[in-house]
Amino acid sequence: MKRYIIGLMAAGLFLQSCAGKLEVKPYDSLVDGEALGTFDQVSVALNGVYDGLQSTSYYGRNYWVMTEVNGDNVYIARSNSNRFLSSFRHDYTTQDADVESLWKAVYQGILRADRVITAVDAVKGDQAAKDLVKGQALVLRAMMHFDLVKVYARPYAQGNGSQLGVPIKLKFEDTYPQRNTVKEVYDQVILDLTTGRDLLKNADPSDKYHVNANTATALLARVYLQKGDNANAAIESAKLIGGGDYSLLPSSANFYNVPGSDEEIFTLRFVDNESAGSDNIGQMYLKPGYGDVRVSPDLYSTFDAADSRLVYLGKMATETVNQKYTGQGGVAGATSPKLVRLAEMYLIHAEAVSTTDPATALNDLNEIRTNRGLQPLVTVAPAAMLDSVLAESRREFMFEGHRYFDLLRNGKGVTRNMCGSSLEITAPCTIAPDAYNLIYPIPQAEKNVNPGITQNTGYGQ
Repeated sequence: MKRYIIGLMAAGLFLQSCAGKLEVKPYDSLVDGEALGTFDQVSVALNGVYDGLQSTSYYGRNYWVMTEVNGDNVYIARSNSNRFLSSFRHDYTTQDADVESLWKAVYQGILRADRVITAVDAVKGDQAAKDLVKGQALVLRAMMHFDLVKVYARPYAQGNGSQLGVPIKLKFEDTYPQRNTVKEVYDQVILDLTTGRDLLKNADPSDKYHVNANTATALLARVYLQKGDNANAAIESAKLIGGGDYSLLPSSANFYNVPGSDEEIFTLRFVDNESAGSDNIGQMYLKPGYGDVRVSPDLYSTFDAADSRLVYLGKMATETVNQKYTGQGGVAGATSPKLVRLAEMYLIHAEAVSTTDPATALNDLNEIRTNRGLQPLVTVAPAAMLDSVLAESRREFMFEGHRYFDLLRNGKGVTRNMCGSSLEITAPCTIAPDAYNLIYPIPQAEKNVNPGITQNTGYGQ
């Protein structure tokens, strides 16, 4: 029987990767099965949590690409390698390999975090240092639960959190959990983030490659916005806008190829020898990689000629291609995903106050626009402010997996000018916001070993 489903993960599979030491990159971790009896062992085990984020099934590629092709920014080229077709067409089966491997990878990471959180309290060591380890594990666990509930459950607004979410896993143990409600998952995510932030108050905010109190604040802003709690989203995002630790940087061709800029709040650092080769994120967009994912004409048409972000859009024959991830350290298609940036805080704040304080929302919007080479907007009708913010977010975070969640959060569904089985650009469609296939199925492999878990509506039982 396969041993990667939640109920069996704790029996093994954990903290594999090469044996490592503290404070090295890549995020090396302990060998599977090693006890966490000392502070040094717990610290190295924390590296294993970061290492899990780098999985090709997660932020190493699939999560960013799947959630991008779920939306309306891109399409799959007619000549393709059969990657991400089900995510683009929203025609998942319960045996979908990408859906299954994502579920596996993220729950692996959660259980790694659980192991650290449980062990760190029991080992001897300086309390301040232990707090830093535990705080990071809590923030990472929150991020992973949040990433799961966004794709395997209905948006919070559909049922005000009452619909089925994903199983919350807080202990490193062999169990067969049922699904918590969406509200319960969000509540746990917020608790982990606030608790983790308190423990990380002395963490170095200039460290881009490990989560700190500012990362927790940024993720809280993101979570509150997705939940529809605009008041708290505005409060949390404002802390970072005015905090002085980060600054917006002009768009440049190498921004996504060089990690560690002043705009980054949290970046998942890949060192150059960690290249996934043809499976690097950028290789999904560019030739001579697979080049399967192309930029939709609709997205391209939204750009002003003066927009400096056009540097990330190139031409290949008659099609537009993503040039954000051309390569890091001379490795084609490699990148260190910039998971949280200051620009997002401006746009979260703008969206959160778009209906209650449109003048402030306009100021936020213009901070982004003027930094990207555009003239400030003099006025935007209050009724049009939200759509203006979402349009700016679409341009700013294209190919970073944000657009799909912007649409779901605001009940807009997905409207495209290309949806046909042959991936014709001229086959338009709309996937309604309440369509069953707007979210992923629970993997059949999970149900095989955990038959009591409830499947999402529309995917059978």
